[in-house]
Amino acid sequence: MLFPLIGRLAITDYIIILMVYTEFFVYTLVSFVPQKLISATSWLFQQIFTSKTVIEQDDTKDPIEVLLRTAPTIHEMCAVFDIQVHDHLVRTEDDYILTLHRIPPDPRNSNGKVAYLHHGLLMCSDVWVCNIERNKNLPFVLHDMGYDVWMGNNRGNKYSTAHLYKLPRSPKFWDFSIDEFAFFDIPNSIKFVLEHCKVNQLVCIGFSQGSAQMFAALSINEELNSKISQFVAIAPAMTPHGLHNRIVDTLAKSTPKLMYLFFGRNIVLPSATLWRRTLHPKLFNMMVDMGNVLLFNWTAKNITYKQKFVSYSKLYSTTSVKSIVHWFQILRSQKFQLFEEPDDMFNSLSRPYRIPVFPTKTNIKVPILLIYGGIDSLVDIEVMKSNLPTKRVFDIKVEDHEHLDLIWGHDVDKLVIDKVIKFIDFFTPTQQSLPSVEQNVPSVQQRLMGHIEEEESSDATTTHTLMERLNSYTESEHKISISSPREISIEDIESFSKYENPVTPRSFKETTSPLAEVVTDSSIDVSTSSAML
Repeated sequence: MLFPLIGRLAITDYIIILMVYTEFFVYTLVSFVPQKLISATSWLFQQIFTSKTVIEQDDTKDPIEVLLRTAPTIHEMCAVFDIQVHDHLVRTEDDYILTLHRIPPDPRNSNGKVAYLHHGLLMCSDVWVCNIERNKNLPFVLHDMGYDVWMGNNRGNKYSTAHLYKLPRSPKFWDFSIDEFAFFDIPNSIKFVLEHCKVNQLVCIGFSQGSAQMFAALSINEELNSKISQFVAIAPAMTPHGLHNRIVDTLAKSTPKLMYLFFGRNIVLPSATLWRRTLHPKLFNMMVDMGNVLLFNWTAKNITYKQKFVSYSKLYSTTSVKSIVHWFQILRSQKFQLFEEPDDMFNSLSRPYRIPVFPTKTNIKVPILLIYGGIDSLVDIEVMKSNLPTKRVFDIKVEDHEHLDLIWGHDVDKLVIDKVIKFIDFFTPTQQSLPSVEQNVPSVQQRLMGHIEEEESSDATTTHTLMERLNSYTESEHKISISSPREISIEDIESFSKYENPVTPRSFKETTSPLAEVVTDSSIDVSTSSAML
C-alpha cells in the first residue's frame, strides 16, 4: 500500500528511510561524546559480553590477532610478519593522488616479476594482509616466491584522499564512480608500477570490485592489455543478479535520487569508522554479520572468530556515494555499463539514447582465471562468462564458500592461493629458479601442440587428457621444465582450448583441468611452487 501524499514510496521504503536517518541521528550525537567516555563504554561492553578478554592473551605479549586489529596502517600490520612496506604516490590524469603499497623483493630471491593486487568495494589495501596466519596472505606468498608485490588503492579510500585542487570536504572531490576507477586509477597505477620496476608486463589480481575495475579498464584500454601477462579475478564482480533481501534489492534498483537522499553526495556510510572505534569488537562483529546476512545471505561459516576479530576491523574504507549508485544502476539494468548521469524529465521518459556498456567480451586479450564461491550470492558465473571472451577464460568453483571466504576463509591457502600460483606459473614460470632444458629435449609447448596436431590430422576418436599426452613424452633421464616466460603463448592456449572444447575452455579445476594437470604433473619441475603444491 502506498501513502497517498508522497509519490511512489511503499511502507517498507519509509521503514528503511527511518532506519537510515535514525542511524545518522545517533551517529551525530555520539560524535560529540568525549573520547574518554567512549573508551569507558567500550570497557563496560567488554565486561558485559565476556567474562574474559575476547581474544585470550598470555601474560607476556599481545597475540597476533590483537596486534593486527590495533595496527593503524598496513605498515604496522605487515611489520607483525617482519615484512617491510614502501609508499609510492601516483598522480592520476585527473589529478587525484593515489597511494600504492609495495613489498619489494628480497634481492637474494627476486625472480624479476611483478604482481599488482587491487581491493574491493569499500576496502583498501589492508584487506590483503589481514590473515592471522602468514601463509594465508597472498602478498606474502608472492613475496616469498620472489615477486615484487604492489597493492593499489582507489581514490577516496583510507590511503588516497588527496587531490591537487579539490578538498575532501567538497562534493566535487567525491564525484567519481567505477568509470573513473577504470579510466584513470587502474591504468595510471599500473603504468607507474611498470615504469618504476622497469618491466614490460605484470600479473594482476583483483578481489570483488577490484576485478570489475580490471575488466572495465581492459575493455576500454587496448594498450593496457599488452601490459598484463594474466589476470586472476577472486570473487569476481560484474553483473550481480541482485541482493538477497527483497526490500533492499528493490531499493537498490530504484531511482538513484533516492540513494542520494539517504546518503548525500559525498562519503557513503561515514559513521562506520566511528562505530568500529566505539563499539566492543564482539558487538561490532555481530553487527557486520547481521548486515551481511541481511544484504547478501552470507553466514561467514568459513571464517574463524579470531579471523573476524581482525578482518572486520579492516573491512570498511571510504568511497563515494556515486560509486554505490553506479552498482545499483548495474543491478537495475543487468548490464556492466558506464555510469548513467541524471537526466531531465523528457529524456528520462523517452530515452533517445543508450548507456554505453563496457566491451568486455570483445576487447579483453589477456588470460583470465575466475575463482568464485559456490554459494556467493553476488556471482552469477554463467552470466559473467557470457560477458567475457569465449577463449582465454578459465574458472574455479570453490564449493560451500561465500564472497569474503575467498580472502579470509580458514582454508584460503589451499583453495585459493594454490590455484592462483598454479595459474600464474603455467603462463609465466620463473626462469631463474627452474633448471634449463637440454637442447635435444623439446619444450612442453612443442610436445603438447605437436601431439594435438598429430591427433587432429589422424582424426583420433579417443580424447586423451593433457596429463597423458605429457607423460607419453617423458624422458627417463630428464625432467621437463618450462624455461621461457612466454614459451606458452595466448595463441597456444587458444589452440588447446579449441581442441579440448570447440566452444569454451574447460573449467580450471583441481581434478579435471588441463592447466592444473600441467602444473601438478610429476614430470614437470616447477620448483618455485613446491611450497604450494
